[in-house]
Amino acid sequence: MIELIIVMLLLGIFTAIAMTRTDMGLSTIREQIAIDQITSDIDLARSMAFAKRESITIVFNIQDESYTVYEGTTVISDFPNSDNGTIQLDNSMLKDVDIESVALSGSGNNELQFLPLGDVQDGGSIFLNTREIEIKPITGKWTVK
Repeated sequence: MIELIIVMLLLGIFTAIAMTRTDMGLSTIREQIAIDQITSDIDLARSMAFAKRESITIVFNIQDESYTVYEGTTVISDFPNSDNGTIQLDNSMLKDVDIESVALSGSGNNELQFLPLGDVQDGGSIFLNTREIEIKPITGKWTVK
């Protein structure tokens, strides 16, 4: 009987350790998914600006953990993976991911604007949890730190 209790106690300890590691691994995966989503949308916005010869702007909303994509002053309601042009990071899949801050130069501290030839007006950084997406001026190329 004592052996059975010891085995069950050890199983409980190993299960607790495994659950903790799984939670840490899932938050890292969720953060990477959010980074992939944002960087893909940046690339798409740059391509759209070049193809349409229109200014495309991504406006980040830190409070709502979201960003909205505009063509000129009009929301692009059919932007991929969006709800009427707004992409939410505050959903069940990405619940641990927070937009900590947005430090973009130019017309607004939270606006990333691509000019009609696909050039970015100004670069800057987007900070998510522990990672940073740095956007280079002029080219709009991004790197993740």
